[in-house]
Amino acid sequence: MKVARIHNFSGPTAVQIDEIDVLEPGSGEVRIRVGAAGINNSDLQTTYGNYRGPGYEGLPHILGQEAAGEVDAVGLGVTDFVPGMHVVGHVKGTFGEMAIGSATELLPLADEVPFSVAASLPIAYMTASMALIHKAKIQKGEWVLIHPGSGGVGTAAVQLAKLLGGRVIATAGNKSKMQRVIELGADYGIDYSCQDVAAEVLKITDNSGVQVALDGAGQATFAQCLEAIANNGRIVSYGTTTGMDARLPIGKLLGRNATIYGIALWYNSDYQTALSTLGNLVIPAVAEGKLQPVIDREISLKDVTEALLQMEKRLIMGKIIVIPQFF
Repeated sequence: MKVARIHNFSGPTAVQIDEIDVLEPGSGEVRIRVGAAGINNSDLQTTYGNYRGPGYEGLPHILGQEAAGEVDAVGLGVTDFVPGMHVVGHVKGTFGEMAIGSATELLPLADEVPFSVAASLPIAYMTASMALIHKAKIQKGEWVLIHPGSGGVGTAAVQLAKLLGGRVIATAGNKSKMQRVIELGADYGIDYSCQDVAAEVLKITDNSGVQVALDGAGQATFAQCLEAIANNGRIVSYGTTTGMDARLPIGKLLGRNATIYGIALWYNSDYQTALSTLGNLVIPAVAEGKLQPVIDREISLKDVTEALLQMEKRLIMGKIIVIPQFF
């Protein structure tokens, strides 16, 4: 079978297409014929050796951590899934024609949800739901800042926050992306390339600030979220795309009585709860058209390098989806 994998940590250009033997599912595992797989920042960071999360077992390494597809075979002890079923979830090595996932991290997929749409859901919407529902515990009518709001998690969070009754302020790096987040449901958009995020938030909220802020970029965004937070507000930090070392003004943290949550999806105690939310809330809402995942485009395995390079340059809106059969 064909796979997109790396043999060294020299960045996106290290990705190459290899032919390997079909993998066999172990006990408790499911082999999936990959219909579609989502690209994430963690895949970009893996090419540099900066991320070695679940599924990493050394070089050479097949990229990809989420997929939707058809069950091809099951390992010992698997009873909930049978060949032919459509599934979606966290799956290792998804940039290939076949991939292996744990049965405990898969969900059955309704036939009306296309693989390309379903593959965009697990990481983005589980992160967004963990942040908004299971950590910040968003309440109807609360102001929510999503900073930035144009990436995979950001676009998911904008729509999910609106579905939950929040009043949403989303940021983006240019006017076209800002207009897109408003089209997705954000009540207000802020262009962080030319506007002061905290100042604009205070104008919008009549100087009260937001009750919930999602920080998706780390170094360049965390302090701005703290500046924009209301008294007794909650900040959830889930990403570090601009750097891992952020300034923390302790005085403002104390003065605002703010609560800060840091989440790493795979290692969080709310992981299984977020997976249940994906199955019970997100996927049904997608099937009903209440949530519309943002897909930048669909690509083949041979286009993974270029997609990762564009992600690095922040030229992506939403998610890029890999379709192995395009090869």
